[in-house]
Amino acid sequence: ADPATCPAGSAVGESFVTASLLGVPTPLPGPPPVVYNLVPPEGEPALFGLHLLGNDIFLRADVAWESDYHEGFTIDVPETPFAELPLLEGGVVLKNRLVFDGTSGDGTFITTPTTCLGPAEPPFEHAYSTWLLAASLTEEEDPSYSFPGDAEPPFESRIPPETSPKECEEIPLDATIEAEAGTAQTDSPAGPAVTVNVPEIQDPGKEEKQSSSHVRAARADLPLGMGLNPAAATGLVACTDAQFGKGTRNPVACPPASKVGDVSVETPPLPPGSLTGDIFIGQQLSRDPASGDAYRIFVTAESARYGISARLLGRVHADPQTGRLSTTFDDEARGKAPLPGLPQVPFSAFHLDFNDGPRAPLTSPATCGPHSATTELTPWSGNAAVAPGDDFSLTSAPGGGPCAASLGERPFGPGFGVETSNPRAGAFSPFSVDMTTAGGHQELKAATVDLPPGLSAKLAGLTYCPEAAIAAATVRSAAEESGASSCPGSSLVGSATVHAGSGPEPLQISGKAFLAGPYNGAPLSLAIVTPAAAGPFDFGSVVARVALFIDRRTARVRAVSDPIPHVFGGALLDIGRVTVRLDRPNFSLNPTNCSPMPVTGTINGGGSNPADPAAFSSVLVSAPFQVGGCDALGFRPKIFLRLFGARRRAKNPKLRAVVIARPGDANVSRAVATLPRGLILDQGNIGKVCTRVQYAAGACPKNSIYGFARAFTPLLDEPLQGPVILRSSDNLLPDLVASLRGQFEIDLVGRTDSVKGRIRNTFDVVPDVPVSKFILTVRGGKRGILTNSRNLCVKKKVGKGKRARKRAGKRRKMRAFVRFFAHSGKRVKLRPKLRLPCKKQRRRGSRAHRRR
Repeated sequence: ADPATCPAGSAVGESFVTASLLGVPTPLPGPPPVVYNLVPPEGEPALFGLHLLGNDIFLRADVAWESDYHEGFTIDVPETPFAELPLLEGGVVLKNRLVFDGTSGDGTFITTPTTCLGPAEPPFEHAYSTWLLAASLTEEEDPSYSFPGDAEPPFESRIPPETSPKECEEIPLDATIEAEAGTAQTDSPAGPAVTVNVPEIQDPGKEEKQSSSHVRAARADLPLGMGLNPAAATGLVACTDAQFGKGTRNPVACPPASKVGDVSVETPPLPPGSLTGDIFIGQQLSRDPASGDAYRIFVTAESARYGISARLLGRVHADPQTGRLSTTFDDEARGKAPLPGLPQVPFSAFHLDFNDGPRAPLTSPATCGPHSATTELTPWSGNAAVAPGDDFSLTSAPGGGPCAASLGERPFGPGFGVETSNPRAGAFSPFSVDMTTAGGHQELKAATVDLPPGLSAKLAGLTYCPEAAIAAATVRSAAEESGASSCPGSSLVGSATVHAGSGPEPLQISGKAFLAGPYNGAPLSLAIVTPAAAGPFDFGSVVARVALFIDRRTARVRAVSDPIPHVFGGALLDIGRVTVRLDRPNFSLNPTNCSPMPVTGTINGGGSNPADPAAFSSVLVSAPFQVGGCDALGFRPKIFLRLFGARRRAKNPKLRAVVIARPGDANVSRAVATLPRGLILDQGNIGKVCTRVQYAAGACPKNSIYGFARAFTPLLDEPLQGPVILRSSDNLLPDLVASLRGQFEIDLVGRTDSVKGRIRNTFDVVPDVPVSKFILTVRGGKRGILTNSRNLCVKKKVGKGKRARKRAGKRRKMRAFVRFFAHSGKRVKLRPKLRLPCKKQRRRGSRAHRRR
């Protein structure tokens, strides 16, 4: 094209050429050629050109975006640049002095660097250098030099070592930011947008214009309460470093499912809207959320038109306790000057806009606000960092209604329910507990649940998950734990399901519930191990413990959970539902009581501070529970009574009672046993009793122990057994307590009194659990509490009359009166015979009889 047709404002410099004329350096005659700013072809950021004696010479610009983003250009020199001047034809260019006018255009065509690193001395000796790679036209005559492969090292033009950038303290950086939550609702999926604005020219009224400093490092802190949303992990994949291709000119090959937002960058050298791109989730490199290597974002700003693909790596630091997010951009430049920092290129606006919708990557804060987003921008000038910030507020709660002004003002009305899959009395059936909370309400933090009376579990054949295995689960990866649980399969009793994340499409995570040993004062516990794997992220496993306390009178189970974390792996869990299901075959056993029985408990919310248990709120909850089919349950227990040892009057015999129940029958709820008249209490021994304080402390004196008891149940591998103790009571006589110990402790309390001269023991509370055999032995001897009121083995006297003579020689029969009551409502009356320690008569014809 004719340079005369170029607009005047497109002239950006001149080219002064010196040639060799017959070996004499000769400046090119006439005015120097003008260098024009040309419209670049597709794929190039800039193009400059000049017309030299009939030759069009182009300077093709490029940006080294695969390294440190330095700018350069390539000059293609024609072989015969002096064809229009015959006297110079065949001449050689000795020097080309290219002079750009930095004040061309609006006065900002070229700016000096904003880098102020001091003199050009180690380690900054190359920081201010200009580099040149050149090729000779006679390289075929000099094969030792070729371009570009063997042209290293390039020619370097340094500034003098004793010089350095001046007036660095005056380089401005007056940046501002704009922050938007991406939603007007609290506790909702949010795709925030953040824009950093840096004016191109500071103090435009000055005669000499001055650009803003380039940004060397940037950090953005989101408001407390705006955290990572687990719901975003559904369907999300990660982009690997190789796919991102930072440091290369390979095309970005991140999977579409790794995209979480859009980017636009306004840079003064290019027309508005030239640079746009995407935000991708980067591959996880660490399980430490605070490291910045667990959550990474890959940012691209590209222009196919201008051949630029800027790529930045953002490291997201998530506080493991609060979930607060801080993102830093602080690259390491590659190339000739390996200085850590972002590219030394200007931008006037940098806009990040994250995806919105039900699976947005973040969750909005839980209160109205205002909420502050802050930044820290470190300039290349070496001056102090600036910290622009912005506030935003939210206006409503999820689904409408006013938003909460503080965490403590959030509502909390948790849902609560229990279910047995097979509601048949006395049947094995999976059992589940379900807790929910709504969006915008307080987070679920802990629960205490009193399970239905009589709901028991078969522990026989099970093992405890060792504490070492539970500890191992907390340090293994989620993939390892999912592939092979740390706890043995013989301890697996159920599952747990957690719904995490804000919005209508939360992430569902499944875990396993294992039976474990004593915990926090409880004899048993559950270890619920939930692998924390979500999409491309793996943060190990969440291990929650549930202490299982067993009431010593009723055997009713109270489950007390540890606090549920509201932040794990740096993510704001925002748990909306927790379901624990005990579904091991033949494990959970229904009661044999068909009466309606509410299941009660307490659920804790996060209150005013979800990180502080003292600030939790508490709500009482209740759910109905009932089984059926009690009429179909049989109830035919048997009892056998026998005395041992002393049989004479005023002596102390030993008594053994054996109760046997049929499998599948309803369980005993109450038992009343009245002994025959021949047995009375030995008043001299009743004074040796254990006080209730001593009993509670497990410090009963030995002389308060009067027997031994064992209870056999198909639910346990070993029987519960322990001493029979006389314990002080509110009644006239002390209680007879069978202190049963084993995997857990049960106190079977018998109330002692007298009715019509007979001793009566009433066991008012018997747990609704199957007991196949119960053996109670009351010791005899000088410390026994029973004594004979007469000689038990004396035969009846012969009276007058035929009927009396017929009964002569027979012993009196001693029978007890026993009543059993079932949890199903049925009852049984028995009159068992008391077997006595009397010698049997010898058969006629025996040796002794023959001697008589």
